[in-house]
Amino acid sequence: MKILHLFSNWKWTGPAEHALQLAQRLSLRGHQVLFAYGRPPKEDLEGIRQKAQALGVKTIELELEKHLHLFANMKDLWELRSILKDFKPELIHTHLANDHLLGGVAARLFYPSAKVLRTSYEGEGLEPSLRNKMLLRYFTSGLVTVSEKGRERCINLFSLPPERIWKVEVGVDTNRFNPQKYSRDASPPKADTALRRSLGIGPSEVVVGIVARIQRHRRFDVFLEAFRQASSQMPNLRAMLIGRGTHMHPVAVEPTRRMGLNGRVLFPGYKEGEEYVEALASMDIKVFLVPGTDGSCRAVREAMAMGIPVIVARRGMLPEMVKEGKVGFVIEDNPENLSEVILTLARNETLRRNMGQAAREWALEHFSLDREVDKVEAIYNTLAS
Repeated sequence: MKILHLFSNWKWTGPAEHALQLAQRLSLRGHQVLFAYGRPPKEDLEGIRQKAQALGVKTIELELEKHLHLFANMKDLWELRSILKDFKPELIHTHLANDHLLGGVAARLFYPSAKVLRTSYEGEGLEPSLRNKMLLRYFTSGLVTVSEKGRERCINLFSLPPERIWKVEVGVDTNRFNPQKYSRDASPPKADTALRRSLGIGPSEVVVGIVARIQRHRRFDVFLEAFRQASSQMPNLRAMLIGRGTHMHPVAVEPTRRMGLNGRVLFPGYKEGEEYVEALASMDIKVFLVPGTDGSCRAVREAMAMGIPVIVARRGMLPEMVKEGKVGFVIEDNPENLSEVILTLARNETLRRNMGQAAREWALEHFSLDREVDKVEAIYNTLAS
């Protein structure tokens, strides 16, 4: 099958990783895939262009602005006319709002035989804006959501029939995110990573971690206060904040100092590649309170694949992903609740081990890339028939 993916951005975001990874896996299965994305600035060193080259995905650069831009969109439509004529895709898979608009209009004007599929990475489904309503009514053959909550909401909000709206779990590379590489299944169930050693974390210390862009709305104040309360009762508890952000000092570093938590709250910085995998392996407990730009909450999926019990807020699609009491805890995220469940897990090694094992098994069953591609292929076949 010939598939044209449109992605209206050049940055390496969570949705970009999902879309490009899917394109690569489809190519490996024999499909002819062309991935179009936004033209990056000259100084770009870590955007989609570099990642696509590393993955061997066939690409083309268009303007593909993230937001509606009249001049750029008109230029893209003209270029898409030639691409559709030459490539002749059976399916146009769109991933963001502006590329959905461009793909839908281009198909209607220049290549009506192509089906248009949109993936919504918002955990609670697409917003009922006038643009979304028009696109889904007149320019869309099918819609993929990443949660059942999002699917049900879209069924209620939009005119697509329910059989043309599918839930597909976002996949992660469960071979890459594999606890066996770090001996987490050994006894005690704690990875002896180079990162833990470099930070001076001893084998008897329990690490509760966050991976997130350090921004004001991500509720670091709740996490730090919860950790302060928990660590006052458990001296061998440590916190690890993996990430970066322009507001890092006022949001996290300064509050840590004011609370007297220096040395117990650690800031290893931003991690990527295998260093990121090792950072996850260095944690005993993972906390996730607010979904970011990637509404599918990929960081939670990756932690579960690493066999780490998770604590999440009762927000967005998180309660759907994390089975309460089996792979972790779902809480109303105030400091008292969070402190209580951190202590519950930190004090009970057997509980951590059992929940971590269950999290790994859940990820293998629900979050594997092969399972995701199987479902997407089935959707393509349904639309093409």
